[in-house]
Amino acid sequence: MSTFKTCVRVVAAHRLYILIYLVLLSVFGLLTGMARSEDDSSQVTTATASVAVIDRDGSTISRGIKDYVESVGKVQPLEDSTQAIQDATAQNRVNYVLIIPAGYGQRLQQATRQGIEPPRMDTVIGYESASGALMNVRTDSYTGQVADYLATLTDDPTRAVALAEETMSHSAPAERIAQDTAPLSHSFLVYTRFSLYPLMAFAIVTISTLMTALGRRAVRSRLDAAPVSGGARNLGLLGACLVVGVVGWLWILGLGVAVFGAGSVTTSAPLLGVVGAALGSYMLVAVSLGFLMGQFGLGQNAANAVANIGGMALSFLAGAWVPIEWMPDAVARTARLTPGYWADQAISGAYNATSMSADVIRPLLVDCGICTLFAVAVLSVAMAVGRTRARSTL
Repeated sequence: MSTFKTCVRVVAAHRLYILIYLVLLSVFGLLTGMARSEDDSSQVTTATASVAVIDRDGSTISRGIKDYVESVGKVQPLEDSTQAIQDATAQNRVNYVLIIPAGYGQRLQQATRQGIEPPRMDTVIGYESASGALMNVRTDSYTGQVADYLATLTDDPTRAVALAEETMSHSAPAERIAQDTAPLSHSFLVYTRFSLYPLMAFAIVTISTLMTALGRRAVRSRLDAAPVSGGARNLGLLGACLVVGVVGWLWILGLGVAVFGAGSVTTSAPLLGVVGAALGSYMLVAVSLGFLMGQFGLGQNAANAVANIGGMALSFLAGAWVPIEWMPDAVARTARLTPGYWADQAISGAYNATSMSADVIRPLLVDCGICTLFAVAVLSVAMAVGRTRARSTL
């Protein structure tokens, strides 16, 4: 009990870490979840990109393409120079730049007559919006229409352009069909996935700082003088580390449920339990890593560096910030070797669950169990390191 009380006092003395890594980062996670809430509107709107067309050809076909792009986009004046194009896209003034090379119209007519691949135009697409990529798809569709008409109906480019414009002017009304209400909100999903980072950073920094403080000679001498066995002292230390992790887990889970999941407590309790188990298993990994860092005697600066860099890297590989499907195959395979991947799989599975039957819940709990095995492995290494260091000091 003496060791446990000492641990509590040490953690309380470093409450700034609690404020930064637990409170502020979790609040930032709340704001992220609110910002990325799903739109329940049934209306579908067309994204309008800011566009600039540089026509170096001047043919009937190129003018038709230029007129079409400018009719569906917001035209921005742009000089025909590499520097101007780079500046416009870097400053996000233009989402889509289309450069029609000289001789394009003639080469397109020749390609349609010979039945070969049509020539390509140069494009520069802004990186901050998907509207530029969508505009490129629409431009390709219009150009394809012109090529098809030249190949099948007419050799006259003027008529082909007119037919393509008429075809592209037709549109069908669209309405968004809302899917069945998910048992857990999308904002709650975003928040819990983001929370993998503050949970890991908080536990590593707090626990490693705690163990480093207890490892100082003056503190160790007082603890050794207490009428407590070494085994009881180690149990008190481990218990204090677990309390730190549980406090972080309860704060993050409780805050998310209070803000985003209050309505799911009665309707989707099993799925909330899965999310809690996933965060809990990841918390055990974080506690084990903090315990391991403490066994190595990392200072506060080193612990902060490991917590931030390691926490961000593990969250990224987990798919918390970028979907696994978007990652290269090599990175996706590597992600399976990290605990965050399995915690994120359980959280995502709970969000996408179509029922709360045992057949749905069981695989998600298996994912949590796999994450817990990482914690056991890391804790075993930490205990071995601790025994080795203890022998070396004898």
